[in-house]
Amino acid sequence: MNKSSNLLVSKNIIYAIALLGLIFGIFTVTIDLTNFGIPLEVGKILPFLVLICNFISAVVLIVDVFKNNLSAKYLWTIGFLLTGCVAGVFYLMNRERNLAGK
Repeated sequence: MNKSSNLLVSKNIIYAIALLGLIFGIFTVTIDLTNFGIPLEVGKILPFLVLICNFISAVVLIVDVFKNNLSAKYLWTIGFLLTGCVAGVFYLMNRERNLAGK
């Protein structure tokens, strides 16, 4: 059995951050929130929150991929940087399987 290192942040916390980034990103791109009575100022804050969530999840997961020395670490890094929370949620859902097959 391969010894894997823990995440920098608890899996539950980083999973919640990645999901929030994904949900806020979808809302920011697809839905006009002013139709629901949400002020325009809040709509301007959401992209900032998406960037923060993407940055946090990408940094934590890139460090995890390199600490565990996965064979596809460069592909995961590109995925985290280009798609942000989408790749982060997918990686977290399949993390144990990825670490077992390294």
